[in-house]
Amino acid sequence: MELRNSGRLSFFSANLLFMIVMVLFVTVGYVAQKWSFHYGILITEFLLIAMPAILYAKVMGASLKGEMRFNRLGFIDALLVIISFIAAYFVAVFINLIAEILISMMGSLVLPDIPFAENPGEYLILLFIIAGSAGICEEILFRGFLLRSYERLGMWPDIIITSLFFSILHLNIQNMAAPFFLGIVLGFVVFKTNSIFAGMLGHFINNAISVTFGYIIMNIPFYKNFNIEQVQEGMTTQSLIGAAVVFGIILPFAAAIMTICLKTINDRHPEAAAYGSDIRIASIIRDIRLSWPLIISLLVFIGMMTLEIMIVVSGKH
Repeated sequence: MELRNSGRLSFFSANLLFMIVMVLFVTVGYVAQKWSFHYGILITEFLLIAMPAILYAKVMGASLKGEMRFNRLGFIDALLVIISFIAAYFVAVFINLIAEILISMMGSLVLPDIPFAENPGEYLILLFIIAGSAGICEEILFRGFLLRSYERLGMWPDIIITSLFFSILHLNIQNMAAPFFLGIVLGFVVFKTNSIFAGMLGHFINNAISVTFGYIIMNIPFYKNFNIEQVQEGMTTQSLIGAAVVFGIILPFAAAIMTICLKTINDRHPEAAAYGSDIRIASIIRDIRLSWPLIISLLVFIGMMTLEIMIVVSGKH
């Protein structure tokens, strides 16, 4: 099997890089974020996610602009991406609520250790850390390096595989469904516009909406009296079903808007990228020379998910 794609990046380079990032994420990233949420996120995003992808691409002799699609994004396409991801946010929340309802039946959900902004200064800081850094760095890895590496499989297999990687690296059983869905939409807009800036913009919009909702909630007088334990106790299966009903009402309208905007975006990807080849993901998995980094990544993922399920079932957070 030919290991390289049309450019400098290959299936093996993608698998190896993903394994390296995952190991760094669960070791150095965990320690850094326990030390300081703000600095820990910045260390994780820039030094553990983006930098390995950029350095590895340079070692491979790849052109960052060409291989990672650092191409211009037109104004109209950018506007359509913004509208698409505002709508996609509500679809993603609904999908995640369904997943959380199922998980909540097993035990007690674990709230992510992510602070909410209580004033304009904190809001701007969180916008930069959660929306800005993630939008830039995670897109360099997933829709830059990995999407290009698996491109030879064809557009949709490529998008789905990199979306699965994107979901897995979140290492959060309660927050895997939404990233998988958003990864598909992000991959689609990057493919269609042939610009990684479309992915960065869409990713930023999604995370910015989440930060904004948190800021709004924290400034509602009723919620100022709640601590994290009280919020956690309120996340029952019944309350999640109620939220799912609300978002379910919004869902058809949001999905329709998202679909229309995505279809309207100008199709600028190279013609050859839309078609698959005789290479199949099964053949990559069967070839141990290519798949051993994926096996290690999968073992790390299974271990982390087993630990999370035990915490959910025990209710000891």
